[in-house]
Parts: sequence; structure tokens; C-alpha cells
Amino acid sequence: MTSSKQDIEMLKYEEKDFIKEKLKKIPNSPGVYMMKDRHGGTLYIGKSKNLKSRVRTYFSKGEKPDKIVRMVHNLKDISFIVTDTHLEAQLLECALIKKLKPIYNVQFKNHQNYFYIDIGHDIRKKPLLISFIRTDSNSYGPYRGKGMIYHILKQMENIYPIKRVGEDFDFDFSIFPQKMKEQDFKENKLSLIEILSSEKGNTEFIEKTKEKMMDASTLSRFETAKAYRDIINGISYLYYNNLKAGYKYLDKPTVFGEKIEKGIKVFYIVSGVIILKRVYENIKDDDVKKFIEEGKALTKIRGESKDEKRSLDFRRIVSLELQDNEGKIIFL
Repeated sequence: MTSSKQDIEMLKYEEKDFIKEKLKKIPNSPGVYMMKDRHGGTLYIGKSKNLKSRVRTYFSKGEKPDKIVRMVHNLKDISFIVTDTHLEAQLLECALIKKLKPIYNVQFKNHQNYFYIDIGHDIRKKPLLISFIRTDSNSYGPYRGKGMIYHILKQMENIYPIKRVGEDFDFDFSIFPQKMKEQDFKENKLSLIEILSSEKGNTEFIEKTKEKMMDASTLSRFETAKAYRDIINGISYLYYNNLKAGYKYLDKPTVFGEKIEKGIKVFYIVSGVIILKRVYENIKDDDVKKFIEEGKALTKIRGESKDEKRSLDFRRIVSLELQDNEGKIIFL
């Protein structure tokens, strides 16, 4: 839905002095901005590589979504926090949203609702189950997006049982899920454990599924080929978004520097949390060694986070940021 002409008029906050003054003060820097109501409550928290440019978009001409119209209508103040880097802005935004839970933010607020996937032990139940706690070593996750995950699990039911045959996996697509015997269920369970736990098993399963997808396409069985393609995408998502696999490397310290105006800012990060950060005008090898030793000592004092659902969002932010190497130097 788009806003009405009357609602659009509400967006003309550029005519109000306090907005004009706020926009003058907001710098062209990375950071976090907070939209406040008349009671000082936080309506929305956002981040940007350029705060001034981002905040101005809320008051630009043109139609706005109803959500933005309502938020700006209730807006009475804007505060901001400047950061040296976009990474710090992203992590700060995430932490503030979790703490303050602004009404207009959706992402990051409800990590307690993240869930796990369990491999079933009972033939009377489904081979893959959704759980809200980590039950044992065969729990995978935590994951977000229950609807999407449920769809992936439903798709997998059409290729059960999956069996190991030497160095290969054996399975076939069926329009209707097949009822498994006890032995089939056990073999299927072992295959699922390997596919979700082992990079080798995951890769081999995906390669076999690709072969079957190509065969189905050659035979003009396009719906079956599409189903195989969706299974490939789904199982890849489950594996690489699993804390025990795709984000496991983040349990080890990550040390990198990012170029900023004042030199280079170095970060010591564990499990998506910045343990130590420091700015150097000119960094030397000895500086890096001392920084790493200090980071290790602080990590021992701080201890590990026990709330892996909460840490998931921070891990994802760091993981995605490290994939962008522009302006960064990886030390460890």
C-alpha cells in the first residue's frame, strides 16, 4: 500500500526547525540513528555508512510506505551515534534493537524465537523435526525463518529414504512421501546426519542431486528437476547457516584491520563479539602481536556467551562483513 495525499503532507517535517537543525548536525559518517517519539521512546533504529544521506531519505519528496508515514508522523526527535566503521554500526544497531525492541523494527528483536532442527529417532515421527532448544549433538541451527525452513523439510520428505551406497548416496524423487521401514529409517537417519554434519557428505549429496536434476531435465521432467533444484538450495542453506558448521570458524579469534580516516582500526572478534578494538596510525608487526595477546587475555576474562540464539545475529553480521575484503587487512 502507498500513503494518501493527506498522509504525504505529514512527511513535510523539513519545514519544522528541529528537523532542519538535526539534519545539519548529522554527519556523513557511518553510525546508528534512532527515531524518537514525544515521550523519548525509540520508534526505530537503523544504521548506515552515511548517516546524513540515510536519514534525509525519510523526509524526501515522493510517496512513502504506510509504515514510514506513521513513524515520521509520530517522530519528535532523532539521535545518532557515530562509529568509525560500518561493522561497528551494524553490531551496535543489532545490540540496541535487542535491548530496546523498537516498535518499527522487525529484524533482530525476537531471537528467543529462533529454533533448531533435530534428526528424529522414532519412525513414528518425521525424520527432521523443529525444536526450540538444542536437544543433543544431532540438533542443528539455530535458524531464523520458520516458514522457509518448514518448506525445506517438507521438500526433503519427497526423496526419503536416502541411503549410503559406497561413496555415493542413493535416493529418488517421489510425488508422495514414501512410508519407510525400520531399516530404511535408520539408514536415512545416518545419511541425514552425514549430510548436515559433514562438509564431505554435504558436497557429495548435492553433487548427486545435481546429477538427478540434470537427468530429469533431459527427460523433460521439469517439475522433478525443479524439485531437485529446490532441495539443493534448501540443504545448502541448512548446512551453511548451521552454527555447528557454517559459523563454527567464528568461535576462533578473528583479527582484522579496516582502513579509516585516522589510520587503521584493528578488531579482535570472537563469536561475533568485538573483544578489543584499537586505532593505529601506522601498525607494525609487534603491534599486531601485542594486540592479539591482549585480545586473548580479555577473551579469557570475558568468557563465552551461552546464549547462542542471541549471538547468531552478531555472527552473521561479522561473517558477511568478512566476505567484503575491500579496505580490510586480515591478521588472524
